Amino acid sequence: MPPSQPGSRMERRVARTKAAIEDAFVQLVLEHGYERVAVDDICAQADLARATFYAHYPNKEAVLFSVFNKLIEDLMQRIAYQGGPWTVVRRDAIQTAFRHAAEQPDLYRACMSDARTRQAYLSILSRYAEQNFRDRLSALGKQPRVPVPVMARAFVGSHLAILEAWLAGELQGDVEQLASMALDLFIAGGAWAHGFRLDELGYSTGSPADARTSPPPTRPRSRHPQPASTATSEDAPGGSQ
Repeated sequence: MPPSQPGSRMERRVARTKAAIEDAFVQLVLEHGYERVAVDDICAQADLARATFYAHYPNKEAVLFSVFNKLIEDLMQRIAYQGGPWTVVRRDAIQTAFRHAAEQPDLYRACMSDARTRQAYLSILSRYAEQNFRDRLSALGKQPRVPVPVMARAFVGSHLAILEAWLAGELQGDVEQLASMALDLFIAGGAWAHGFRLDELGYSTGSPADARTSPPPTRPRSRHPQPASTATSEDAPGGSQ
């Protein structure tokens, strides 16, 4: 038999099976927590045989990281630096990060409920923020007042704390409002740590949020979206650096 071609019936069937397994996994994690979910539970939820599960994943941990990898890969593509002057604050990046969670809140809740994928999220975004900060400082010839790794971890940690509280319903308001408020909070302290004056970053008068037009508010949807399959165990606690 010749090998399967891209988009073949076999590949489509595999994709559907993986999507069913991942969707069932996320639903069960939200209902019972990761530790209480067994492979048998996933199979029952997805209406699949155990042999079918193991033909696609070696264990439930592989499903967790597959789901998380799709989430983080999509996020990193959306917030990737696309160019522009370093004297302009990239308001769109943090707004995109919050909006990404609003589009698939159940997926975020499931991934952030496990310490390994939560830590991977922190590590991956912290590395992204650290590189972004270093590039800005280098381009503008500035020396930071606070070590860049400390700034990056504080920035991402604050973002995640606000995001998790919103996902849990502990903070009210639509995601665009939260992103705007978080941005103003982060930039003021971050500017000092970088060694910038606020007027060098467009904060000479008022808030930059006052001068922009926000897209329609986005609220978290209760319906669980279909998971789209990068973290590895290296990004989880105890993994290699």
